[in-house]
Amino acid sequence: MTLAILVVAILLLVAVFYWSGRYGDRKRSAGTSLKRGVRSHTTARGQAKKSYPSREDALSHSRDGMSAYQCDTCGKWHLGH
Repeated sequence: MTLAILVVAILLLVAVFYWSGRYGDRKRSAGTSLKRGVRSHTTARGQAKKSYPSREDALSHSRDGMSAYQCDTCGKWHLGH
């Protein structure tokens, strides 16, 4: 019984370290905003997202394949893929 509890505890610790290293570590590979949270105001590289006062302003700064969306958190406009 004690051995089973020890094995479960070790597996839980391994899972926590794996998860935090993959999604919470600063050295992690670039991922999507969804991995950081839907309402995240940082890019995949950890930089602050640029905001624009209107959709037209955002689209004037967009590159190929980017679209403008209104943020539910701040109400301003951001660019995304």
